[in-house]
Amino acid sequence: MPTRPEFAPMVRWFGPAQLLRTAGSVVISKVFGAVFDRRRLDARLSSGEPLIHDLTRDESGRPRERLVLDYVADTGDGWNSTYAVAYWSARPELTVRAPDGGAEVTTRRGDVLIFGGDLVYPAPNRGAYQQRLVTPFTSALGEPHGERPQVFAIPGNHDWYDNLAHFTRLFVDADEVAGRAAPQRRSYFALELPRGWWLLGVDIQLSSDIDRDQVAYFREVAARVRARATSRDEPANVILCTAEPYWIYEHEADLDNPKARALQRAVLENNLNFLERHVFKDHPIRVYLAGDLHHYRRHASDDARTQRVTAGGGGAFLHPTHNLSTTPLADGCALRSAYPDPATSRRLTWRDLLFPIVSPTFGLLTGLLYLYVGWYMIAEMRRPESYAPVDILSEVARALASSPGAGTSFAIVIGGFILFTDTRKRWYRVLGGGLHGVAHVTAMTIIVGLLGAAASALGWELLGLGHLGASIVALFIGGWLIGSLIMGAYLFLSLRVFKTHTTEGFSGLAIEDYKHFLRLVIDDDGSLTIYPIGIDRVPRRWSDGPEADAGGPAFVPAPGDPATAPRLIEPPVRVPR
Repeated sequence: MPTRPEFAPMVRWFGPAQLLRTAGSVVISKVFGAVFDRRRLDARLSSGEPLIHDLTRDESGRPRERLVLDYVADTGDGWNSTYAVAYWSARPELTVRAPDGGAEVTTRRGDVLIFGGDLVYPAPNRGAYQQRLVTPFTSALGEPHGERPQVFAIPGNHDWYDNLAHFTRLFVDADEVAGRAAPQRRSYFALELPRGWWLLGVDIQLSSDIDRDQVAYFREVAARVRARATSRDEPANVILCTAEPYWIYEHEADLDNPKARALQRAVLENNLNFLERHVFKDHPIRVYLAGDLHHYRRHASDDARTQRVTAGGGGAFLHPTHNLSTTPLADGCALRSAYPDPATSRRLTWRDLLFPIVSPTFGLLTGLLYLYVGWYMIAEMRRPESYAPVDILSEVARALASSPGAGTSFAIVIGGFILFTDTRKRWYRVLGGGLHGVAHVTAMTIIVGLLGAAASALGWELLGLGHLGASIVALFIGGWLIGSLIMGAYLFLSLRVFKTHTTEGFSGLAIEDYKHFLRLVIDDDGSLTIYPIGIDRVPRRWSDGPEADAGGPAFVPAPGDPATAPRLIEPPVRVPR
């Protein structure tokens, strides 16, 4: 049996160390990404690669009658969620039940695995890619019999945190990844599929940016597509894979802020929409695939000929679905399905009220913050005329008013939470963020006042050793618990009432469940069928695979684990040729 690897837990995004590392990664990637774009170098080194990867024939050269592609995005987080997706997508055959008691559907493993961005969390490095991506997908595949699957990948913003260095080593420089052949030689690619279908994988870097070399590359691809379509006397059908669902972000842009809306449109027009409207203007983009939002949402035209699918359920923390607009997109595509459903999404937000439990180490930050700011008030306190609670609170207020350090610290705390507020609405940033900060400041003040009253009741001298010692402990512990509770309540209200803080409100919950992947099947009649396969509850326990020595998966769900079997999120989506 293979040596059991270390099963990585879900990333704890609100852990103090993780918050600092994430902030550092973002700053460094922004700085270096602005002055050095690795794609420019890779484009020159890969000039001898095929322009288009031909998947119309199998490895023996025979034309393919059918082709199956598996699409996984936003994977490489905790073992349970990542391996569950890797395990079920790698089964040679997978039978899933249809929703609402429909007939079961059996599909086979993909000939090609497409990674749709953000392949490792929290930041890219050799160890993280190996532990959180390569090992799970290699262990789940085992040793495949017959034709070896291929893998292609586009990077997301997390893959760009090291300026694409480790992504390049793994997917561009290597010939094999996770037991699959890896023929791509750039961070973007073009695949020719059977029956006039094409798949384009686009690298948008950190800011929806498509570099000049990439535009030139896809212009050549478009010319090849045009030539093939002319020779066959039939239109080409394009599948566009990007790391972000730009159609969602454009739709969610604040309509009440014309400047923000205009800027959003300008960025998209100069980048992703540029490919759609100018480079591939003669060929319909039939299917749009993207991750970045860690849930499933499908928009489609009334005739089903245009599908826009957000499918970032490969293993990372869950994103809510209830807080996004349900109105049709600009092109008329309407919302057809969401997973988890909005009712389940709203129910999951209640977990934010348990923030001290679900993100226990976050309280270290608020504990230190309360201790630091509260100490300014205590240091300025004098012996009150009496130890009645009202006199203690009056003395706290006087100490606050007379302490420049305390006043400045209060202003910094309130300003910091205003900046933390996730919204395009200025009034909500000031009001919501300001009230959030005031809640913390009020809690600090009440703790200091209660400590003074407690000192009186216990007969301690104000500012004596007993009072000061109790203050240090109470401010830190109170800040840990109360500060975390206030943060959780703020995120809960933001998500449930104001539909903001989509990422912050769910990332701290580290929800392993409601994962999914897509299986795309091109049939011999030229139609494309999308099977969205969801896993409501992933396994928490794994046993050694009984057929691992014979090429089977290294690990299987443990007997008795209450995980749910994979199922279709919605009936198969057929895209006519």
